[in-house]
Amino acid sequence: MLTLINAVIEFFVVIGVALAAVLLKAIDGRGFLASAAVGFAVMYGGGVPWFVVVGVFFILGVASTFYRYGYKRRIGGAQGKGGARNWPNILANGGLVSIIAVWNLFHPGAPTAAMFLGAISASAADTAATEIGLLSHSSPRLITHPSRAVPPGTSGGVSPLGFVGSAFASLVIAGMAASLGILPDLYAVVLVCLAGGIVGGIADSLAGAAFQRGGYCVVCLKPTEELRHCGEKTRVTRGVRYVENNVVNVLATVAGALVSAAIFLALSGAL
Repeated sequence: MLTLINAVIEFFVVIGVALAAVLLKAIDGRGFLASAAVGFAVMYGGGVPWFVVVGVFFILGVASTFYRYGYKRRIGGAQGKGGARNWPNILANGGLVSIIAVWNLFHPGAPTAAMFLGAISASAADTAATEIGLLSHSSPRLITHPSRAVPPGTSGGVSPLGFVGSAFASLVIAGMAASLGILPDLYAVVLVCLAGGIVGGIADSLAGAAFQRGGYCVVCLKPTEELRHCGEKTRVTRGVRYVENNVVNVLATVAGALVSAAIFLALSGAL
């Protein structure tokens, strides 16, 4: 009976958090179901500690997105729709986390927890690197051609401030995970989260520079990664046509999860 009561309470907690995110305009209306789906998977698969870590990631993402949003909009690098995340973005950042959580429901263990922390650290680090990096006073550099300066917000562009943001977000996730006892060893938690965050962020930048589509609007001539802008089809000038930011985000979370699991197994002597 207690288990049933807990399950009902957790159900309403997930729904309440998703509704609060909509009311705060952190996600759009259609993102509600995606957010709730991720929340249910994490809550029931990983438990309250995992859900809290995902909540911390969400708060970090929202805070970094809305911080100096007006300035980011003026330089052309701000998140669209006033900073509200849509359902593809939510699933791109939380889809793998949800899969890992469901796997943990049937096969719980520290390696699975390490994968979870790597995936969520990668998402947190990538978001922070993008949003904080936009505030850099120096031009970002293309990760595949460091001597080439690119406009702020360009896929594959990196900056020292962005790397600082990436490391900071990873350490915040590590601190919360350690306080909740998701992994038994503090050293392992910090290393797993840092590795997942930094490797995931680098993977995102590399994929963004090599594969992510880019182009410009034929009406307003502004650079855009959308397939349509100002009511017209855009001109794609680089990358793979159907590889957009959400696809790259998925690749980043996969890279973060895999490297974190590998490092944890190495630390535990399983390799």
